[in-house]
Parts: sequence; C-alpha cells; structure tokens
Amino acid sequence: MTRRVLLVEDEPEFQLLVRTALAPLDFELSVAEDGEQGLAQARAGDFDAILLDLMTPRMHGYELLQHLRAEPGTQHIPVVIISAKTFASDQRKALDMGADAFLAKPFSSDELVATLDRLAWRTRVTFWGVRGSIAAPGPETVRYGGNTPCVTIEHDKHLLILDAGTGLRRLGIDLMRRARDTPLTMQMLVTHTHWDHIQGLPFFVPAFVPGNQLNIYGPRSVDKPLEKVLRGQMDPEYFPVALGDMSAHIAVTELRGDPVTIGPFEVSYTYMNHPGVTLGYRVAMGDTVVTYATDTEPYRSLLKQARPDGQGEAYGRKRDAQLVDLAQGADLYIADSQYAPNEYDKKVGWGHTCYVDALDVAIDAQVKRLALFSHDPMHDDDAVDAKLAHCQALAAERDASLEILAATEGHNVVLD
Repeated sequence: MTRRVLLVEDEPEFQLLVRTALAPLDFELSVAEDGEQGLAQARAGDFDAILLDLMTPRMHGYELLQHLRAEPGTQHIPVVIISAKTFASDQRKALDMGADAFLAKPFSSDELVATLDRLAWRTRVTFWGVRGSIAAPGPETVRYGGNTPCVTIEHDKHLLILDAGTGLRRLGIDLMRRARDTPLTMQMLVTHTHWDHIQGLPFFVPAFVPGNQLNIYGPRSVDKPLEKVLRGQMDPEYFPVALGDMSAHIAVTELRGDPVTIGPFEVSYTYMNHPGVTLGYRVAMGDTVVTYATDTEPYRSLLKQARPDGQGEAYGRKRDAQLVDLAQGADLYIADSQYAPNEYDKKVGWGHTCYVDALDVAIDAQVKRLALFSHDPMHDDDAVDAKLAHCQALAAERDASLEILAATEGHNVVLD
C-alpha cells in the first residue's frame, strides 16, 4: 500500500536526499518549501507522515507543529522533525509539542526509511470523548473536554472505535475528511447501551453515506437484542431519523464470550460491575495491548456493605481480580476513575470507580500507562488536574513505574 509523505523543507540538498531515499520504495512524496505552504498541504491531504524542518521560511517548524497537533484533521498524522538544531532543549520541546521522532541532519537514507517504517507500525490511541454520564461542555471543561466516551485505536492503517458517545460526532467528521470520497469500513466495540455510550451514533456522518460499512460489536442488553436497543434510541419519539434510514450498511454482532478477531485486533472481554450488562475490552495487536474498562465499580465495595462479616469483601476481591487479569501488562489501561475518594463514600452502588481504586488495579496489573477516564460531569478542569496529581503522588509513594495521564479530548497516546 502506497504511503503518502509530506516533506516541509526549503533546502534543495535535503529535498533531493528524501526523494532519492523514497523513490525506489512504495512512497508518494509531496514537498512544501515553507511552513505556510506545508500547513495548507497538510490540511488538504491525508498524509501517512510529515517530515518537518524546524527552520522553515514564513512559519517555523514549531509553529507548524503546534497547528498540526491542534487541528482535528491533522492531529493523527505522525510527524518526524528533521533538523540541524540538535540542542537537547530543542529536541525535548519538539517531542513535548507532539512530534513522534527527531532525525538530526545530516541523516542517511536508511535512517529515514527505518524511522518511517517504525512509525507505520506504531499503535495510536486517540481520545474523542472522555466525560462520563452526560456531556458537560463549557469554559470549565475546555482543557480536558466535555464529550462522552469515544476512543479510537489505529494500527497498521486499521481503525477500531471504542464506544459511541458524543465524541463520535467529531470522529465521524474527521473520518469523512480522511476518506477522500472512498468507501469506509468501520469497526466499533460498544461496552454497553447507556445513553452516554451510544448517543453519538445518530450524529455519525459516515453512517449516512452509501457504500460505507459499519460493524458494531457489543453485549446483548438485559432483555433486548443490541440492535433493537440501538434502533430504539432513534425511534421517532426521540429522534427524527431512524437507524434504518442510515445509508451505510450496518451490521450488529452480539458478543457471547468468545474472543473475536477484527482485522489486526484480537479482542477479549469480560463483564464489568455496572448496572445492566457491560463489557470491558482487552485489545491486542501483536505484543501491544490496550485495555478499556470505562464503567465499573469494585465488587468488594458493594459486597462489603451487603455482607459486613468479611465474607462479602473477600469474595468481592476475587471478582475484582478479573479486572486485574483483563489489564495485566497492558501498554495502556483506560480506566473508569469518575469519583474522588470523598465522593465515592456517598456514591457506593452507582457503578463507577474512585480513582484511587483505578490506580490500585493499574499497579496490581503492572500496566505501563494508566489513562484516567470517564471524568465526572461535575468535575471542572482543575478537579481533573487534582485527580491526576493525587494519583501521580500515590504512585510515587509506592515506587510504581507506570506513567499516568488524564484522558484529554483530541490527544493521542502513541504505543511502540
């Protein structure tokens, strides 16, 4: 499959080097000689990688990188900085701003091709909606975002959608831009059918395009087939367009215990402790693993109240071990972390997790990265900051080596 690369570089010597390196291989190269031209081309085309010099005319590389990472249409594209400015501070700044790799000039053809090959096989996780229960847009949530759950995993040009909350609308717009009028085949895992996890589906533009295919996987609900629940949300009493009016072909598959293979994604799952029927997913791409468990509550907390003699808590801990198994060794664990400890005491039985318990699971499972997810709609950005800082401090006290982040709309996590 041809890979499209944009080179933003004003030096003819390095333009020739890149052309010579990529010409014998399956690459299509476009060249922009200044930063403004590079930004325009990046916005107009769907590139598999961007090679960016830091000192380009009319707009330097740092500014261009800032635009690329801020805009929905370009934030997913891997960016390789190519520069003779090899100061450690410049390299750190570029990587902190979202560059995926840094190549020091002069570099060899082999180094360039090896870097592009490595980025092509990376796994990129993107957050499109991170809020639990109900969308909470507004100035107080502008940094972390107010849309309800939607996450994508991209691997080797394949994309897997996790949940269909309100964040799905923006994803749909991005997919249509990237499709460039070619048919899309889309794969979606739904954890459960509470509104905050499916309410973006009626606004998912690619589902209205003839020739597109949308495959939805998820659990049967308590007393209805999954497809019937999705249709019910779009009943004329609630929404003016029916599921059957969507022009794409939509196939719904109920998961019944066996792992499934969806392209390069090996998917296993288990029941979560949440009202109704809810699944948590473990998605493996070779040795790279992402665990997505967005709505769940520790069994031990509930059963401790039901059986205060200690038997309830002991049995609950056995059941809680299933979630540790699901997350075991994951490169990224996306975890329900809706409540602060003082809030959870008043909300036992609501089906969500205190962020300290989410951290406990991550440490016990020896995950590499923990993404605090399903932010409470009552929590502003400062509250999410405090949640992140508290978890990082607790992890440091326990000498845990995992990286902790607070899931943020529009942000990517890249997994080698």
